[in-house]
Amino acid sequence: MRLSLLGFALAALARRKARAFALGGGLAFAVALVAAVIFLTESLRAEAERARAAQPDIVVQKLVGGRPTTISAAEASKLADIPSVRSVTPRVWGYVFLPSLQGNVTIVGTAPNAAPLSVANGVLAQGRDITRGAHEMIAGTELARFLGMLPGDELGLPSPNPDAHALKLVGTFRSALDLYTADVVVCDEDDARALLALPPSDATDLALSLANPAEARVVARTITERIPGARVVERDLLARVHHLSYGRRAGFVLGAAIPAILALLVLAWDRASGIGPDERREIAVLKAVGWSTSDVLWAKLFESLLVGASATALGLLLGYAWIFWLGAPGLRPALVGWSVLYPRAALTPAVDVAQLLGISLAVLGPFALLSIVPAWRAATADPLETMRT
Repeated sequence: MRLSLLGFALAALARRKARAFALGGGLAFAVALVAAVIFLTESLRAEAERARAAQPDIVVQKLVGGRPTTISAAEASKLADIPSVRSVTPRVWGYVFLPSLQGNVTIVGTAPNAAPLSVANGVLAQGRDITRGAHEMIAGTELARFLGMLPGDELGLPSPNPDAHALKLVGTFRSALDLYTADVVVCDEDDARALLALPPSDATDLALSLANPAEARVVARTITERIPGARVVERDLLARVHHLSYGRRAGFVLGAAIPAILALLVLAWDRASGIGPDERREIAVLKAVGWSTSDVLWAKLFESLLVGASATALGLLLGYAWIFWLGAPGLRPALVGWSVLYPRAALTPAVDVAQLLGISLAVLGPFALLSIVPAWRAATADPLETMRT
């Protein structure tokens, strides 16, 4: 019996295909928009989570007037004997405004005793590691492409220090790392200090590695006691900031998509406001030939579920293709947050089954209920009176 009702629902949709396509198309568009924002947000959160392994357990910055400033490298000696602290590394990095880019480039200096980048580790797309003292650099793939640079070309970066040297490009990062290296230039620490006009006794911040990361909160409290006024950033706290940041941006994007959501509500209201005269007469005929009210309701429920399920599945597929096949055009700049260089790294799907079920139930539930109410009204009316109108 249920299969017969399902067949009737399919035939009814074929007879009213224009309305079915209008309802399904609007529903699929709204689902695709919401699903795309959720897919992109979760993918970026997953990328940030995977990047935690490359971040120090604790970063210590010095504040003056509430603003970050350089910190003396000698401060590292005050922290080295804290229990659970494995190493304290003064880091040299900063921003240089590039007129041709009309934006900032991030300069990162590698310390003389730091492990060099390794092509074998897969971080480089082409080229080799930098040579100490040779005034060389490794740049993000997107930055090199924007500047039209190839390995062997030299770049003179603006600097207040007249002794800063031009840097020769010897390698570029893999495109899969673009999310973090799009605007990055890695060079020798001496070249970075020259470009940033940073004295040898100062550092941008201190990076701490802990033997037991679970003790980060206790170590952070000790750091603030030994370096008053320092800002201590824990790795777990930074991860929470990333999660909140992406969630807030996703909320802004969904807020801007309110017109599309309103269009869905209008379609739903049209569905709930009543069925057309042709459908009412059809229901009256069915009642006259012996159909029960429950049979009519089941047929209309199947009809709504077919439209809603097809539109939801199509919307989820379109949202997935938009983000992971096409690279999220239009949405990616809004959520990633780059102002000049937009990373082109392929996004890794981080789709949860619970999210898919949540989106599906949020759409199918109200849509099915809205279709039952007018059908019930028509099914409980007098068939003869309905056919006379």
